Amino acid sequence: MISLKKYLDRDDSGKRTEAIEVCRDLLAVMGESGAQACPHLGEDLQSQLSALRRSLQSDPVPANLERSRGEARKALQVWGERASDYYKRKATEVRELMLVVAQAAESVGARDARYTNEFSSLTERLQAIAVLEDITKLRGSLVCHVAELKKCIAQMTIDSHESVGRLNAELATYRCRLEETERMASVDSLTGLANRRRIENALDQLVSRARPFSLLLFDVNDFKAVNDKLGHVAGDDLLRQFAIELKTALRSTDQAGRWGGDEFILVLDCGMEEASAQRIRIRDWVVGEYTLHSGTDSHRVCVSAAIGLAEWVLGEDITETLKRADAAMYRDKQQLKADAELEVANAPGACPAGERRAARS
Repeated sequence: MISLKKYLDRDDSGKRTEAIEVCRDLLAVMGESGAQACPHLGEDLQSQLSALRRSLQSDPVPANLERSRGEARKALQVWGERASDYYKRKATEVRELMLVVAQAAESVGARDARYTNEFSSLTERLQAIAVLEDITKLRGSLVCHVAELKKCIAQMTIDSHESVGRLNAELATYRCRLEETERMASVDSLTGLANRRRIENALDQLVSRARPFSLLLFDVNDFKAVNDKLGHVAGDDLLRQFAIELKTALRSTDQAGRWGGDEFILVLDCGMEEASAQRIRIRDWVVGEYTLHSGTDSHRVCVSAAIGLAEWVLGEDITETLKRADAAMYRDKQQLKADAELEVANAPGACPAGERRAARS
């Protein structure tokens, strides 16, 4: 990333705006590329870079651009190190799995060769006794060799069961690892909710089944201010607690996920009328006072959230439904801001109405 500060310092608003837009576009491209290169880790990078893009839009001064450059470099370095470690671990697991398969193949091959020799020897001896003229000796030798044959077959059966059992045990272990990897790839590492990719897959399935459903998009208000004043540790604690509250308020038929940054999404298994009632219930549950922890310090903050509701219409592309939910969330944010300003003016220092539930630590 190159510094554009010297261009921003010039008294040319047009070039300054273009330079800032170039930086914002670069941040977006880097976030998308990171998500494609390593989906398991790319979502956090995309969220961080998206936050930087918004900060550049809201406060496009040279100093803010320089700060954003440093934060973007740090985010990319951390992502690069984590992605490298992640793929090294996956490569190691694949090598271990290949070794197990190779050992199993080698074991079967060695067993077959051993029993081939035994069967060859037995065949030669059976052919040898076939020339005997004494019926009594012939019968005794045949009974003896048949017993050897039965013993050999029984041992082959035991060896086969042991080899298959060991192979099944190894495969079960790696199956569990693969399932855990898939689960981790679909879960947001910070909040434990479903990540964006998993929610998008769920939405595609609902659309394909043509089942009615609604979307609730949440945007935590003034989250940047929490990060700036109390630090990122407190900000992460707020996101985790908010996610827990959402999950607690969720019905068993609904799904919750982190959409990105400080945005969350609920997929409600119902139409607009029932979803509207759920929106009110969930808002009353999740907004209010939270106790945030940062090291040994704790802080009580009043948290609100803008909520956008949209019902999927049969035949509609899911991106259009998301756009409508996002537009509704923006309108709600503007209304909440106006209501909060009015209430604070009437009662300075008070937590806005509807946000005074007991603090959850």
